[in-house]
Amino acid sequence: MTREAPPRTSRLAAAGAVAVLVFLALYFPDRDDGSGAVLGGVFAFGAVAIGLAAVAHVRPLSARTAAERLRFFGLSLLAGAVLGIGNLLANYAIASLDVRIHDQMIEQWAAFSAWSAVFAGPLVEEIGYRLLLMGGTAWLVSRMTDNRHTAFVSALAVSAALFGVAHILPSSRPTTGVLHAVGVALKSGAAGVALGWVFWRKGLPYSVACHCTANAVHLLAAPLLF
Repeated sequence: MTREAPPRTSRLAAAGAVAVLVFLALYFPDRDDGSGAVLGGVFAFGAVAIGLAAVAHVRPLSARTAAERLRFFGLSLLAGAVLGIGNLLANYAIASLDVRIHDQMIEQWAAFSAWSAVFAGPLVEEIGYRLLLMGGTAWLVSRMTDNRHTAFVSALAVSAALFGVAHILPSSRPTTGVLHAVGVALKSGAAGVALGWVFWRKGLPYSVACHCTANAVHLLAAPLLF
């Protein structure tokens, strides 16, 4: 049985709850400057409200029991662990191309706190790239075609490509050359495809769980190779 689209009040309530969660995730544990957390909360509210409205029209999900939700959550954690190991191996392969890439990766990872890498970052990225960008793109494509598969593939391609590009922008993660940039963009784009599939088939909470687990596994296992 397919669930009906949630009413506007439910979407706004969900957006408010997520906005509070994002604010807390960005504000704690440092509590140095609340402006970024406030902006993050405002972004989350708008992104969730718009994203939920968009996906409600193009991605109906079946009603689920508590047992099914628990099973999906466990599968999301498992998928995240596999994704994290794959990401680490990809980074190791890229780093082996040039010692400068190796040193740059270690420097970049040291700049991120464990909290940001494992929870706050993945939460905001899933809201932005999957719910808002992927959901919004699917809605736009659905205005031109009734084929939901076309809408899904188009939205997945756009969100994954931009997710890959975002990981090589100088303002976020500067690279040491073309090989480094191409390698990071490709492996991040591939991760975006996996996370986008989880989001589309299961829902935002499961893609967040998958993303958080992937980053946690990468963080814990990175000292074994770097």
